[in-house]
Amino acid sequence: MRTWKNKAFLVLALYGLAVGVSVYAADPPKKDVPQKDPRKAEAPEPGSPGDTLTPVDARMAYLVYKLLDKDGKIIGANLKRGAKSFYQNCRPCHGEDGMRLNFNPGGSPEFIGIRARKDLPTFWYQMNFGDEDRKMEAYIDEIPVDEMRDIAAFAQTLP
Repeated sequence: MRTWKNKAFLVLALYGLAVGVSVYAADPPKKDVPQKDPRKAEAPEPGSPGDTLTPVDARMAYLVYKLLDKDGKIIGANLKRGAKSFYQNCRPCHGEDGMRLNFNPGGSPEFIGIRARKDLPTFWYQMNFGDEDRKMEAYIDEIPVDEMRDIAAFAQTLP
């Protein structure tokens, strides 16, 4: 019986530690000081010691949670600016219409427009972080995220 109580206490103590509650808390919350709801964790400032997202995680989360509509299309993009940025940054390798490089040489042709429409997370990742196998440069430090959004939206219009 004693062992069961010890295990139960240990489980409760570990649970309390996980949620930030101590069974030995001496000071109750002060009534005149606004208390934070422990269920609503505040996001740490980017780059702060509490920020645990890697640049890859942060950029991919931005795509999924901020840039995509329910159908996988980029929202809030400027297609004219995207076209201009595409021609300036992407055309030298991918061609005027995005059909210079086939991403699937062993199967049915897959060009940049198809990749942007059907596999946007891969397209977004490669645009941001490059692809050593395909000799694709990383542009995360060169092209601002709003311009990348415009390029991705324009790429979705290509054949």
